[in-house]
Amino acid sequence: MTLGHIQRQQIKELCTSYAPTFSATPGLTEWAYHAIDTGNAHQIKVQPYRVSPQAKTAIEREIQDMLQMSVIRPSHSSWASPMVLVPQPDGEIRFCMDYDKLNAVTCPDNYSVPRTNELLEKLGWAQFISTLGLNQGVLAGTAR
Repeated sequence: MTLGHIQRQQIKELCTSYAPTFSATPGLTEWAYHAIDTGNAHQIKVQPYRVSPQAKTAIEREIQDMLQMSVIRPSHSSWASPMVLVPQPDGEIRFCMDYDKLNAVTCPDNYSVPRTNELLEKLGWAQFISTLGLNQGVLAGTAR
């Protein structure tokens, strides 16, 4: 489905009115807080994975960028997890952490994830569905 001229204008006005909310630069939010409950598990310290010199340069650059944006800070924790660079379909590389060992000792939350069919039923007959990525304000729209 394609948007008509009026619909495009309405979306443009909506995005413009909320422009301060959207940013290409990652930041911090106070809308959510998350704590990881590891119970009485012993600390987990996984050594970094071996990477090529090119990957090491990319990692160091990404760390410096995130430090400058204040989305990370130096850690003094006795816990450590390795990071991985994941290639994206658009050619970019995503900086990710491998929390497999941490996840193995994490006490699960009692909050269950809603069933997909129930979520789809809640959407009803919506013509457009949008998602908002909190870390960079990435807006993706899908027309039904």
